[in-house]
Amino acid sequence: MGLNWRKAAKVGVSIFDQAWLSGISLLISLIFVRELEKDEFGLYILLFNSSLFFQGIGGALLSAPYTTLYPRKQGPTRRAVADIYTRSTLVFALGVALLAFGGYLVYAAATGDALLTLAAGAGLGICILGSVSKDNTRVFHYSQNNPTAALRDNITYGCLLMGSIFAMIKTQMVSAAAVLMAIGLSSAAVSMPHLFRPHARLPPDEPNHVAAPASSTRQLLGEFWSCGRWAVLGSFVTFLTSNTYPYLAAVSFSKSDVADISVARILSMPIALLGAAWFNLMRSRLSQWAAEERYEKIESTIRMSVAVALALTVLEGGVLYFFGDLIRVVFGENYANLQTLTLLWTAQTGLAFIRGIYAATLMSNDVGYRDLSQIGIITLAATVIVMLVASTTPYAASIVLALTFLELLQIALILRRRHHMQVRRCPAFN
Repeated sequence: MGLNWRKAAKVGVSIFDQAWLSGISLLISLIFVRELEKDEFGLYILLFNSSLFFQGIGGALLSAPYTTLYPRKQGPTRRAVADIYTRSTLVFALGVALLAFGGYLVYAAATGDALLTLAAGAGLGICILGSVSKDNTRVFHYSQNNPTAALRDNITYGCLLMGSIFAMIKTQMVSAAAVLMAIGLSSAAVSMPHLFRPHARLPPDEPNHVAAPASSTRQLLGEFWSCGRWAVLGSFVTFLTSNTYPYLAAVSFSKSDVADISVARILSMPIALLGAAWFNLMRSRLSQWAAEERYEKIESTIRMSVAVALALTVLEGGVLYFFGDLIRVVFGENYANLQTLTLLWTAQTGLAFIRGIYAATLMSNDVGYRDLSQIGIITLAATVIVMLVASTTPYAASIVLALTFLELLQIALILRRRHHMQVRRCPAFN
């Protein structure tokens, strides 16, 4: 069988796209570690994670049902799916940005924390608006089987953001507020044109002039909600198990500990972003293969993907274990004693990659989303218990250890659901 060069090129572009984002994120993090005081860096992490929360909810409510529905529709109905997705993204991004800014003002007034300035709140709102828009635009590009457009946007985004940050350094104006604003404005600059004109780059076989009937649009909105309502809880639980550690550390320890835990996570970022790349590239394909009942193709892809994720995790863990001085070289003396935290984060991130691979196989219909929602309820209860225990210890590493345990629990629950799904699909499987 000859190599499909077009498909191989798209895979290569997708990998480079994620590698570019990974490199930008790593470089920015290293700059902040050097340029910001620990408390200011801790504030940036807390606010940026708030943006990640809304990005996750937007992905669950909109991107998850979109990638499930879009491959299954044709003609005007497919166009209507894209219209609902892009318009809803704009409304959602603006709405949650305003909501977050209002909540920030209330919290800042209640606590009186001098770090919680009006500028930081504005930066949070702008960051949420731009980041939600950029994330969903990226999903749109991948659904069109056009990773080149996603790469083009991300290169532009990276150049705008890095230019802004270097200007801040040159003028000695680096702050959490300024950086959040730069992230949001750079994201909005590359995403808004696509969201306002989603059909400007439609493939030639997609009609631009035929609209779906109103009844069809109402039905599609119902299908969006049918998938999205189950995905929201899963997104919420994912956020709790992956991104609430800064808040818990801030309450149980200090903003300095927030900085230590967050810096230790940076070196596991390549694994996390490769996991995101896999999810962006494969989620819609898995839905398409499921619709075509190509189950053997799905299973072989999952087995290979899990093996690669495991190998990457072991490789990075080995490098960090045997070359521990690398941490001091990269982050400086203030963060020299982070080897244990870094190894724990590597294990947690690798398990999160594997969990995402298995979870993607359930995202092919509303039954799978309902299964994930039920898993989310169990995980949510476990998260509360495990995090309460972790917060009572005197060691910040206990938080990361708790997160690692939660990833193992979710993998076990997802594998159980996958087995039931396979039995329903083929009783002989049992």
